[in-house]
Amino acid sequence: MNFQKYIKVLAAAAAVAMVSCSDSEPQNPGANAPEPPKPGDGSIGEVVIKPKAMWIDVEANFNKLSTKAGIDAELEKIKRYGMNMIYLDVKAANGYALYKSDILPYCDTFGSYTADRDYDDFLGYFLEKCEELEIDVVASMVTLGFGYHSRGVEQGLVYDHWDKWGDMVQVRSDNNDPDKVVKINEDDTQPIILLSPCHKEVRDFVVSIASELVAKYPKLKGISLDYCRYNNNDGGWYGMGDADLEDYARYWNEEKPLRTEIVTATGGVGPKFAKWIEYRSMTISDLISKIRSAVKAVNPDCEIHMWASAHWESRFAVGQNWASTRYKPTGYAYTDTYSKTGLAHLLDVFITGAYAETVWEKDTETVWSVENFVKTWNNYIKGDCKCYGSIAAYALGADKIADATYLCLKHTDGYMNFELSHVNAGNKWIATLDGIRRYEKKKDYQ
Repeated sequence: MNFQKYIKVLAAAAAVAMVSCSDSEPQNPGANAPEPPKPGDGSIGEVVIKPKAMWIDVEANFNKLSTKAGIDAELEKIKRYGMNMIYLDVKAANGYALYKSDILPYCDTFGSYTADRDYDDFLGYFLEKCEELEIDVVASMVTLGFGYHSRGVEQGLVYDHWDKWGDMVQVRSDNNDPDKVVKINEDDTQPIILLSPCHKEVRDFVVSIASELVAKYPKLKGISLDYCRYNNNDGGWYGMGDADLEDYARYWNEEKPLRTEIVTATGGVGPKFAKWIEYRSMTISDLISKIRSAVKAVNPDCEIHMWASAHWESRFAVGQNWASTRYKPTGYAYTDTYSKTGLAHLLDVFITGAYAETVWEKDTETVWSVENFVKTWNNYIKGDCKCYGSIAAYALGADKIADATYLCLKHTDGYMNFELSHVNAGNKWIATLDGIRRYEKKKDYQ
C-alpha cells in the first residue's frame, strides 16, 4: 500500500481534532454574550446531574485571566450557563507552571503575552473561587511539552536548559527519506517541543511534576494528561531517534532496527512497523501507569483524566491506545499482542474528542460525526473507565452546539466544551445552555 498517501488522508480527516487554541486572544471575547434568562422552578426529575466542563486553554486566555476580576467574570459565566467543572491548563506547553512549584519555573510569560497579575498563585486563586461557586477543578498538564516554538518565539524549559534536554526531544523521520531524522525543534510546523518518553530521565521528571501538583493542591478533583503521546506529522513519524530505537530493541529483546525496517524508503510499511507501533503505545501506557501510581499514592481520590481524539483508528500514529486491554484490533498496524498496550484501565475518565464538524450521523457517510463518536466509545473502552464526550466549539456554529452538547450528555458520563475563548468569540453560551437544559429536562425558563 502507499503508506504515505494513507497517512496523509488520515491526518487530513483528523485535522479538526488537532486545533488546540486560537493564535491570539480574541478581541473583547464574549463582550456581547447575552445574559441567560432567569430560571423558574424547573426540576431535574430522575436525570442524573453529570459533570459539565469548560476547558480553559492557557495561551488563548492568558491575558484575560491575569486579574482576579477577569477570573471571577469567566467563572461566574461558566456557572451561570449550566456548568459545574473546568479543565484548567496549569502546566503550560513551554514547561512552566501556573502554580507554585518547587520543580518548574512560574509562568509569567507565554509567547508574546506577559501577565500583570494581582494575585500570587494562578491555580490557587482558581481553586478558591471555584470552591465558592461549587465548580470542580481538573488541572491539565501538557505532559511531555517543555518548549514553545512559534512565530519566531523560542521559549521554555528545553531552551533554558538545552544542554540537559536538547538530546531528549522527540525526533521524526523525514517526510521523503525515512532514514533521515528531524528534531521537533527543527520542525517549523510544530509549536510544542515534546520530550521523548523513551528516556528514564523524562519519565521520572514528568512523574515528579504530577506528584508535586497533587500534593500541593489537595482540593483538585483530578489531573488531565494532555499531550501524553508522540507527536504526529504529515508523513514523518515521531519516535525515530537513536534512543527510541535502542529502547525498541530492549522492549523486543532484539537488535536495534533500521528506520527503513519501520517505514520503507518509498514510504510504505516496513517489516517491523507493527512491532514499533506496539512499542510506542506501550511506552505511553507505561508512563501513564507510573503517573497514576504516584498520584494515587499522594491522594487516592484524585482522578486521572486524559483527552484524545475519538477516532481510535488514527491513534496508533501517536502511540495512544485508549482502548481496553480486552479490545483486540486487527490490521497491518497491529501485532497479535497490541491489545496489552490498552490504557483505559489506567484512567478514571477518558475524554473522547468528538471534534467533528457534522453533528448527526444521518448527515455524513463517514464516521466523522459527534453522534457516532459519543455512541461508539465503549466499543473500545468496554467499561474500564468513565467517558466524557467533548466537542470543539471552534468547529461548530451556535446552531449545532446545542445538539452536540445534548448528545454528549445523553451518551456519555459527562461533557466538556473546548474551549473558553472560542465560546466567547462566537457567543455560544446560550446554545451550550440549551443543550444542557434539553438533557436535564428542565422546564422552560420564565
